[in-house]
Amino acid sequence: MALKKIFSGKYLVPAIHILLWGLYIISPYLFRNPSTWKGFNMWHYRTMFNNALYAGIFYFNAYYLYPVLYKRRKQLWLYVLSLVVLVISVMFLLRKIDDVIFPQPQRFRTMQVVEARPLTGQRITLDKHADSGRVAHGRIERRDFGPGGPRGPHGDFGGDRRNRLIFWCIFNIIPYIFILGISISYRIIIDNAKQEKIRKEKENENLKTELSFLRSQVSPHFIFNILNNMVALARKKSDMLEPSLIELSKLMRYMLYENDDERVSLGREVDYLKSYIALQLLRFGDDVTIMFNPPDNINAYYIEPMLLAPFVENAFKHGVGMVEDPQINITLSVDDATGWMDFKVMNTVAPQQHTKDKDSGIGLVNVRRRLELLYKEDYNLDIMQNDNIFIAALKIKLK
Repeated sequence: MALKKIFSGKYLVPAIHILLWGLYIISPYLFRNPSTWKGFNMWHYRTMFNNALYAGIFYFNAYYLYPVLYKRRKQLWLYVLSLVVLVISVMFLLRKIDDVIFPQPQRFRTMQVVEARPLTGQRITLDKHADSGRVAHGRIERRDFGPGGPRGPHGDFGGDRRNRLIFWCIFNIIPYIFILGISISYRIIIDNAKQEKIRKEKENENLKTELSFLRSQVSPHFIFNILNNMVALARKKSDMLEPSLIELSKLMRYMLYENDDERVSLGREVDYLKSYIALQLLRFGDDVTIMFNPPDNINAYYIEPMLLAPFVENAFKHGVGMVEDPQINITLSVDDATGWMDFKVMNTVAPQQHTKDKDSGIGLVNVRRRLELLYKEDYNLDIMQNDNIFIAALKIKLK
C-alpha cells in the first residue's frame, strides 16, 4: 500500500528525483572495479560529496534562480551574473574544502635532486641514484612532485602558475555548465507542462460553460413545444390533457435531475424518448405512424443527456401536421464489439421544406455543436432529404 502511494499521483515525481540523484551520488561505488576494490577512500568520499553538491546547485537554480530572477523579474543579466558568482564561489570553496577535508595524496615519489658543477663547468642535475663521482662541489635539494606539479624551496616550477590555474578553472567548470544546462531545461519543461495544464483546465471550464449553456437552451426549447401541445389539447377540452400532464411531469423530472450529469445511461435516454413520443401520441393519436423498437441491452452504455431528443422533436415539428399520412421511423442499435451506436430518424416532410429546414432551429444546431465539443472524432452526423423524406443519421462511439 505504501509503495502504491509513493508511485502514484504527486509522489511519483519526487520519488523519481530521489532515486536518480541517489544513484548519481553513489555512482563511485556502483561503478567500482570489484577486482581492485579495497573499500572507500578519500577519492570516493570526495566524488560523492561533489555529486551531492551538483544536486544542490541543480535544485537551487531550478526552483529559485531561474523562476525568481529570470521568469518573474525578467532580469537576464542578474540571472547570468548570479550563475557566474554561484559557480565561481562553489569551485573555490570546494578547493579549500579539498585542502582541509579531502587532501590529495602525493602521486609521485620524492626525489633528491643534486645541483653540481663538474670540472667542465657545465650545470647538471642528478637524482640520488646517479653517479656523482665527478662532482667537484654542489648541494642537495628535496623537491616534492605532487598533484599540483613539482614544488621546490623557492616555489613552483615545471609550468606557469597562471596557466595551470586557467586550465584548472576550465576543466572544473564543465560539470557545472552541464548541470546548470540540465537544470534550466528541466525548469523549462515543468513550466511548459504547468502552462499546458492551466490551458487545458481553462479550456475544459470554457467547454463546461458552453455545454451548460447549450443544455439550458434545449430544455426551454422542449418545454415550449410541449406546452404548445398542452394548449392545443386544452382548446379541444380533450380528455387527454391529464395524461399529457403526467407524461410532462416525467419529462420535467428527467430534465431537472439528470440533465446536469455528464453522462446518463443510454437506457435512461431511451426512456425519455418513449415518454416524449407517448406525450405526442396523446395529441396526434392515429394521425401519425411511429415506429420505434430500441434494443434491450443498452443500459451498459452512456451518452450525453438530451442528445437524441432533438432529432425526435424535429421529426414531430416538421413531419406531423404538414403532410398527409405522416410517418416517423426511429431506429437505434449498438455494436457490442466496437461500441458504436447507430441512431437514425426518418420522417416525411413537405417538399418545399427542403432548403429551409435541412439544419434549422435551435435543436439540431445545438446538437451539432455539442457533438463537436464532446465526441470530436468519435461521431458522424449526416442530415439529408430525399424527395419528401428527411433523414438524420447519427453515429457515436459510446463509452
